[in-house]
Amino acid sequence: MPLMTKMRDNMPAILIGLVVAFVIMIIFEWGMDFGGMGRQQQNFVGKVNNREISYQEFSDVLRNVTEMQRQQFGGELDDEFMGFIREQVWENLVNEILLEEEIRRRGIQVTDDEIVNWVYGENPPQFLQQQFTDEEGNFNRAAYDMALTDPRNREQVMQLEQMLRQQRKQEKLQSLLMSSIRVTEGEIRQRFKEQNVRMDVQYVALDPNRLFPTSRDEITVTDEEIQRHYNANPEKFRSPPQRNLEFVTFPFVPSTADTNDVVREIEHFMQRIEEGEDFLDLVENYSHTPFADAFFKPGELSPGKERVVFGGEPGDIVGPVFDDDGAHLIKIIDTRTGRDEFVRAQHILLRFDEDKDSAEVWQQANGLISQLRDDADFAGFAREYSADPGSGQRGGDLGWFGRGRMVPPFEQAAFGAQVGEIVGPVESQFGVHIIKVNDRTNREVKFATIHLPIELTAFTRNEIFDLASDFAHVADRGNFHEEAEYFGLEVQETGFFSKNGIIPGIGKSEPVMRFAFEHRAGRVSDVLEVSNGYGVIKIVDAKREGVKPLDEVRSQIRADLVREKRWEKARERAQEIYNKLEGRSLTEITGIDSDVRIQTARDIGINSSISGVGRDNKFIGAALGLQPGTVSRPVEGSRHFYLIEVTRRTEFDEEMYADQRDNLKEQILQSKRQQFFTQWLEGLREDATIVDNRYMFYR
Repeated sequence: MPLMTKMRDNMPAILIGLVVAFVIMIIFEWGMDFGGMGRQQQNFVGKVNNREISYQEFSDVLRNVTEMQRQQFGGELDDEFMGFIREQVWENLVNEILLEEEIRRRGIQVTDDEIVNWVYGENPPQFLQQQFTDEEGNFNRAAYDMALTDPRNREQVMQLEQMLRQQRKQEKLQSLLMSSIRVTEGEIRQRFKEQNVRMDVQYVALDPNRLFPTSRDEITVTDEEIQRHYNANPEKFRSPPQRNLEFVTFPFVPSTADTNDVVREIEHFMQRIEEGEDFLDLVENYSHTPFADAFFKPGELSPGKERVVFGGEPGDIVGPVFDDDGAHLIKIIDTRTGRDEFVRAQHILLRFDEDKDSAEVWQQANGLISQLRDDADFAGFAREYSADPGSGQRGGDLGWFGRGRMVPPFEQAAFGAQVGEIVGPVESQFGVHIIKVNDRTNREVKFATIHLPIELTAFTRNEIFDLASDFAHVADRGNFHEEAEYFGLEVQETGFFSKNGIIPGIGKSEPVMRFAFEHRAGRVSDVLEVSNGYGVIKIVDAKREGVKPLDEVRSQIRADLVREKRWEKARERAQEIYNKLEGRSLTEITGIDSDVRIQTARDIGINSSISGVGRDNKFIGAALGLQPGTVSRPVEGSRHFYLIEVTRRTEFDEEMYADQRDNLKEQILQSKRQQFFTQWLEGLREDATIVDNRYMFYR
């Protein structure tokens, strides 16, 4: 199995391992001495508030964590996974720095006596006990004490002390943060209800959009209403700061040298095969695609592989064969005769349109056929005349296809022609086709491939970065468009976008987003990392925060007011139905109002999704508060108004609740603590000044 597949299969374990490895490495490498780490550096990978992170510091931790991952998976890590590790190391490092700052700010200390009592006391740290516990779970206290007092372990014990000191500091910080978190009896009972209470309900759901569509004249919105709504809700139409960028990209595309490296590898494999090595052994050990012990039909492979596979004989070895996924050395293993017939063909499509009547199209088709039958270049004609954008650029090539793949007139003509024959014109719903049949077969083939992806090398990545740097340098001093034209680059424009969103044409890129909103219009960036490449941007325009003009939001206000009026009408309709019931069961409504439809939901719980409604907390909450047999007043849900009647509900089992109460309380407490800590840490990050310069060091 390729290494990257193993990693994806084990991703949860990797995440846990990275966090553990990071904590260990940052403590052992730096001893958590954040004061010493703050020394001035000319070049730094990043900065958290006033604490610079040097390249050496970051790379030391990264190196150790990476080595742990290599040992775990037994192989080299590719660029994709290395990027993932760098991101996790960075995120954990930022969090650790922020936590240490908070520990210092709150004056949290851990004394030597606390550490000594913890390590040498009756209940040592759990992870240390595990190192001296046998398979039956017995803790060997004598071996533990001996290891701690052995002079040869002095350095490790000192490192352990630093780690435990930091752990205890963070525990004290956590204790302070969590001291106000409580779990009420009501929350515990509610959790028990969520897990155990079940109901049968019948209900009426009124959808305002269906009851009162916008086409009806009674829902109108005047200009005066729009103006009043606009004046009364300025915050609703406040526009955040926005930017419009021009940009060029330098994609990560393997170079000719990268391709040649792969070609040399394939040539080396060919030499090993000539010397007697088994092809399938090489596939198992080196191919990024495992051997598929199966027969393939035409049309089931990519065009690059198909041309070789179906043109060869058993025993043939061909390569390198280049395809979208890289280079291949292919061996034909076996062939057999299948039941299905396949055709390989080219075509030229002429469409009927407003500029030509059908007679002109047919005349053009017949003229082209005459020239093609006189040995004209079919592929050249397809590129020039075919209206099929997909196959036209490939010279009309459709590859292999079987019956049922094409529209009936096309299929009938193609399967009725001889190999090499040009047939047509053939009319279908797409237009008029001219078809050339190039081959026909019912053969199925089994093959093996040594598949080597053509990957970007570090040298090529550096060359791309250097080219992008050259452009950024001249574009900053000259005309962005002129310099892009000189470099042969296409300038694209994002249009206006807001912070913390997706950048049109670029996607998510923190370096681009940060540059765009930290600088003024006209500024040209250095090289920035974007999705699968580098980019250089120019800030074309910068809009400040403000209220959008009325004309810009008029249609939005109109839609909002129409929605409000719909909801009000639906509320009135629900109240009207409720009044008609006069306290009777919901089942009697059909005899009172024939337009109303009753629906039923059986055995639902608090977290159930209800047919036609989905998950609606207001619906469930109202049902839980009803006495069985009682119809609710109109309930405003997320998308409907409801009238609800509970026909059955399980009783609250006090005895079962008493058995589960303590476990439920602990579950809720842990969940609230985790949620609180996550939000608290996110708040620290939002308030911090975080500078990420990793793109300057890792390409």
